[in-house]
Amino acid sequence: MAHISVENMEVLRLLIVAAASIAAVLTTIFSLLNGIFNVFPFHYILPIILVVYFYPDRGMLFSLGLGLMYISLIYLLGNSNPILIAIASAWFAIFITIGVVASSYAIRLREERTRVRYILDNSQDGVFCFDLKDLRIQEINSKCARWLKYDRADLIGKEISVIWTDTETREQFIAGVKQDPEHEQKHAEQETIFYAQDGTVSRFIISVMLVTRGQALCSVIDITRSRIVDEEIINTLDDLEQQVKERTADLKRMNEKLRAEILACRRFESTILGGHPLLPKREEL
Repeated sequence: MAHISVENMEVLRLLIVAAASIAAVLTTIFSLLNGIFNVFPFHYILPIILVVYFYPDRGMLFSLGLGLMYISLIYLLGNSNPILIAIASAWFAIFITIGVVASSYAIRLREERTRVRYILDNSQDGVFCFDLKDLRIQEINSKCARWLKYDRADLIGKEISVIWTDTETREQFIAGVKQDPEHEQKHAEQETIFYAQDGTVSRFIISVMLVTRGQALCSVIDITRSRIVDEEIINTLDDLEQQVKERTADLKRMNEKLRAEILACRRFESTILGGHPLLPKREEL
């Protein structure tokens, strides 16, 4: 499916809303001119819902304007029928109620989504969500994507195997997630290896925060640097231990060589001074 730009998407939304609104008005005119009074009011609900979905902040004003259009058509084409005017007034109130209630709900939902997005983007941990059936990434925060050297949009919709290539640990983790919600392993932490876009290896601690509607929301902590530091410390300690062993062996060889030289000097002194060789004392050996 071709990618639609933001400008084209906006134009498409406006065309959809305009088409639904024009269809409702034309249906009203046709119905009133032909004596049909029961169906056409329902056609106004669709454009109101569309505007609330696309533009929550404008839903109430749009429903008010569309309701006034509906009332005007009734007054102009309804031959001042009091029954039609009474029914139109009731429908006008329904349109306003739908616009107000739906807009308020949509605005709260949008604010909640914005708040969650802010929390995810500013979280110290990486967070991603994937579908347990097709194993495709549904959402991922910017921090986790940066760790893996991807753009966030490049990973959404991709299979999790793109970054999690270790089949054994991946299947083990997913099997634990699919178990009973009360199972302890579902919330257990697991160390695993992810591969970044450039092929570098990153170590993560992954755990499940929430499983709902067949999707798993996971938290990951990058331990690559800490693991490298630990390995460097271990290697440094091993090097120091090896150096100590080598230095101790050198000192031992030097000590033995020095003792041998001392004994040789004493034998030489005894031979020169006493005229005969002297055996070294036991404590000198």
